[in-house]
Amino acid sequence: MARITVEDCEKIVANRFDLVIWAAQRTRQIINGDSITVESKDEKKPVIALREIAAQSVSVDALKECAVRSFRTFTPEEDIDEDVEDMPDEDTYNPYAGVETPAIESSDNISVISDTELESEEDDGTISDETTAE
Repeated sequence: MARITVEDCEKIVANRFDLVIWAAQRTRQIINGDSITVESKDEKKPVIALREIAAQSVSVDALKECAVRSFRTFTPEEDIDEDVEDMPDEDTYNPYAGVETPAIESSDNISVISDTELESEEDDGTISDETTAE
């Protein structure tokens, strides 16, 4: 019975994937108590939904709209306008802002250069012998 119903529905809805979504939506409506528009002979609810679509007793456009609304998690009516004044001036995020780097302890093989020595070395582009000797 269902195969004949699907073939009948293909005349109304060309895409089988759309048909599945709309029939599922109509089945949910029937389960939730919506009245059946075709004669039923102890058939399962998905078969009844397909028969209704084939008989064009329900609007396919209405089913499409209901299905789209049921899949949405955000509706345009819920759009909240943000005030430009409330937004920060700079929209970049720096996770390291305000975080100081921990000091590195010197060992036998590693020489530690302080920030002031590093800045003075950057000025002339050379590394002094004192820095390497430490």
